Amino acid sequence: MSDPVVFWNGNIFTLNTAHPRAEALVTADGKIVKVGTNQEVRNLFGERSRSVDLKGKAVLPGFIDSHVHFMATAITGIGIDLSEAESIAEILVRVRERVAQTPRGEWVFGYFITHLSDRHMPTRYDLDRVSIDHPIRLTHRNGHLCSMNTKALEVLHVLKDLQGVEKESGELTGVVRDPAIQVLPHPGFSMTEESKREALKLASLRAAEKGVTTLHALDGGERNSGAVQYLRSIEKDLAIKLVLYNQTMAITEVLDSGLPRIGGCICADGAFESHTAALFEPYTDEPDHYGTLSYTQEEMSDFILRAHLQNLQVAVHCEGDRAIEQVLFSYERALRQVGREDHRHRIEHFEIPTENQLERVAKAGIVAGMQPAFLPFFFFRGGVERYESFLGKARVKRIHPYRAMLSHGILMVGGSDSPVTRIDPLLGISAAVNHPHVDERLSVLEAIKMFTINGSRAAFEEKMKGSIEAGKAADLVVLSEDPFSIPPQKIEMISVQMTLVDGRTVFSKN
Repeated sequence: MSDPVVFWNGNIFTLNTAHPRAEALVTADGKIVKVGTNQEVRNLFGERSRSVDLKGKAVLPGFIDSHVHFMATAITGIGIDLSEAESIAEILVRVRERVAQTPRGEWVFGYFITHLSDRHMPTRYDLDRVSIDHPIRLTHRNGHLCSMNTKALEVLHVLKDLQGVEKESGELTGVVRDPAIQVLPHPGFSMTEESKREALKLASLRAAEKGVTTLHALDGGERNSGAVQYLRSIEKDLAIKLVLYNQTMAITEVLDSGLPRIGGCICADGAFESHTAALFEPYTDEPDHYGTLSYTQEEMSDFILRAHLQNLQVAVHCEGDRAIEQVLFSYERALRQVGREDHRHRIEHFEIPTENQLERVAKAGIVAGMQPAFLPFFFFRGGVERYESFLGKARVKRIHPYRAMLSHGILMVGGSDSPVTRIDPLLGISAAVNHPHVDERLSVLEAIKMFTINGSRAAFEEKMKGSIEAGKAADLVVLSEDPFSIPPQKIEMISVQMTLVDGRTVFSKN
């Protein structure tokens, strides 16, 4: 055994129900070897062991972000951040600045959230006024909507007859939605191997700065073929651990790679802001529009059954209640044909489930991959009225029903959907605790579990991580404040002081 390191004088929340609190712990060989009081640890390991005085700081298991598009997150870090832009004019000013710094012919891309009209996007003509020599693509943070200039449309060979490609008087407007956007390659994926590696290393360090020790990387698929294999090849160079998902329906490819899981954002539908999330009832502001299902029931059911028969864990993106129904029906059908006690299939997002769907998800043992930061970032940014305008009051009341889900016994895991929202588990924990619907709020402990022990369970890793217990990985986060003792509104302002992965310090504020 390597020399032990004693962490003492701490306020340690173990998430081990048998021993929920401790003062000290000891790590060696990347594992936790002892958890207990200061005196117990000192008696066993003596004064000569290397020690770290935690000075009363709160310690939690390392955070697990269970839904990250890691390659896209890395690329976003080098794109234009337009998230605070409040008008198309402001967007164009920022893009013009980047164009001036970019060699002619090279891609310019950025990410934004428009809080104008949700149907009001920059057009190819707006972007052509900035440059006709640089291909430009601006993607909405939800990943289901983008704007491109004429040069970009030409470079990507965007066809008029693709569903989701917007036209006016027969001409492309430059705006592309689901399902077309799902098959258009992102320009950032084509950067050099060296640039890609450095961007990913930087993204892993930024995640560690937020206390993340493991993230579930949902990558690959049509737009980024080979991404999962690439991430596997460089994982040892990263600051944190990865759980890899290949976002493909190519079951043989996944089996050949040895992965035990498939999917992620295999998109059964789109997103609310782009009016492509599939709904039972039409959008309030578009009475003839119900959103978009990307697959037929037969296609989805066939894929899930084939993956289920191969003992793969499956994850599928569903935002609207009609998409949830399509995927839930497919899971139920597969489980009826071949029962599996502990499949842990996932539905990602699960935004506005019906009461009936809550009951059936619980009965089927399906994991709900939730993104609490969506609440302040999308749904209630600028006031709930914004979402009520296209979903109506009744459906908005069903958004992210955490308390109802917990009461049904559904396993909820927390994620960011980065780059849709930033990797920041404390922001997600705060959002769940301060849910705008008071009767759906979680306790601090329940919210923390979403980003720790529940995340480990979703990946069948609960025996290795997710709580602070002897024998588990020494994945730890030290916080500036005790999240259990401060006002709930201040949780997102807590700072991470130190992050350890397998006992190794990957981030320290000091």
